[in-house]
Amino acid sequence: MRASEIQKSHRILVLNAKGGCGKTTVATNLACQFAGEGHNTALIDYDPQCSSSQWLEARPNHLPTIHSISASKQKGHITSVWHLKVPPGTTRIVVDTPARLEPITAIKLIREADTVLIPVIASPIDIRAATQFIESILKSPEIRHSTKRLAVIGNRVRKNSKSYKALCLFLEALEIPFLTSLRDTQNYVRAAEEGIGVQELKLKSAQADCQQWHSLARWIENSQQPHPIL
Repeated sequence: MRASEIQKSHRILVLNAKGGCGKTTVATNLACQFAGEGHNTALIDYDPQCSSSQWLEARPNHLPTIHSISASKQKGHITSVWHLKVPPGTTRIVVDTPARLEPITAIKLIREADTVLIPVIASPIDIRAATQFIESILKSPEIRHSTKRLAVIGNRVRKNSKSYKALCLFLEALEIPFLTSLRDTQNYVRAAEEGIGVQELKLKSAQADCQQWHSLARWIENSQQPHPIL
């Protein structure tokens, strides 16, 4: 596929140097949201653990198609992940990244992304790790003066907890949009086991989760009015 064709796709990068923060949960459910809305969607699995790829292997055939692309075994420059062959007409590309991603590598990936989502768990350890990672990214001159959209997603959140309040204070200090807080619910575990998104669970308890993904997709769709990285 020609690079000019890839440029027509909206590229969403899901990253955080900290492992276990929910990158695969965000990447897979976001891909489900786009596919369910009728977008030709590709999910690039850049994580050597291949969690997203394994999830797609379990995905039922009758559900909206999500094209699987494994990038973890690709050789060459890191930014080539964006130039892997995707099906013609692909309009949404979601990239799931590995843990322990060095800031310089993250910046290379961010450079060619349209939207960057950083999942963070509301725990002291995760907040400290996210603070260091995000601050290192924002120090890069080419990122600091960019109009790319960067936002944080809280994962496995309990809104009445002290850790949640600490997460909010952390984000206010960095002046980065806090898009949503994914609930701490077994719905995500059930969905992951079946190779589906939480939106595709036929459970009344998942309705609140579905609304969060709808709102997140709308924020991404409105990226024509970019929120500057400060």
